[in-house]
Amino acid sequence: MWAALRQGGCSSSSFPRIVQTFKSPVSRTQGYLASGARFCSTSGPERGADKHSIAIRRLRSPVTWLSAAATLGVLYGAYEIQYRQKAYREKSAGRPDLGGPFELLDTEGNTVRDTDFHGKWVLLYFGFTKCPDICPQEMEKVTTVLNELEAKGQHVQPIFITIDPARDTAERLKSYFAESDYHKKFLPLTGSFEKVKAACRSYRVYFTKPTPEEIKAGDYLIDHSIISYLIAPDGQFLEYYGKSKTAKEMESGMSTLIAGWENEKYWRDLLPKPIANTFLGPPEPPRLPRQEMPKMPTKKQTPAEATPAA
Repeated sequence: MWAALRQGGCSSSSFPRIVQTFKSPVSRTQGYLASGARFCSTSGPERGADKHSIAIRRLRSPVTWLSAAATLGVLYGAYEIQYRQKAYREKSAGRPDLGGPFELLDTEGNTVRDTDFHGKWVLLYFGFTKCPDICPQEMEKVTTVLNELEAKGQHVQPIFITIDPARDTAERLKSYFAESDYHKKFLPLTGSFEKVKAACRSYRVYFTKPTPEEIKAGDYLIDHSIISYLIAPDGQFLEYYGKSKTAKEMESGMSTLIAGWENEKYWRDLLPKPIANTFLGPPEPPRLPRQEMPKMPTKKQTPAEATPAA
């Protein structure tokens, strides 16, 4: 091409070949670009299809994230069932048989029965207002515990049952609790000695009975067990707390029991009975009312048996 130009120009016939020569690299480049575009346009869907097929193969494989999660869920469910059933057996076997009906009087002279508190959490304490130190300390501890529970939204009705009905009259109880700094929800109860004794027997409360001379003198102390009893809303005894428990320990234990009992009741009311029994264990059977042992009739003595031997 350059030789033709040096020879004096280019003819009309040679000019197209020169132009074609200049255009050929551009054409080749355009061809390469077109081929690349065709490659890109066809390889995209192919790669997408490859990814789709790989995902399908992974889902069809025996081990996937989905199956692993399901397996772990089944294993955890089985563990939870066994744990709850074991806890239920331990709870039922280790709980003492305490509690029962009572019928006493409040400071206004109204009859108060244990069934009046069904649907509420109740904390029972047995004591007497002439107690010099132990009873006030315990009721101050109970007041602290109840205030902490109320801050969490857990409300408990405290009840004080006197073991000294001879001195703890309705008027005495009313003035005593009105002047104290105990929790304002404390409900003091009294009654006849037989009614108080029956309530104490239901919770196995020990107390000494004053002699007639001590009652007449009016100055005596009563030795008694120092225990608070937690009663569930269904009227069943749940737990007891002795003098050795601190306010913090008592509050923590009561809060855990209240939350656990209410959570279990929620799920039992929500789930069908077979499913609830599978996961939570069978419900505790209702306790039969405690009955007094019948007294054996005394044998009548014959005159010969009544006569003392010589």
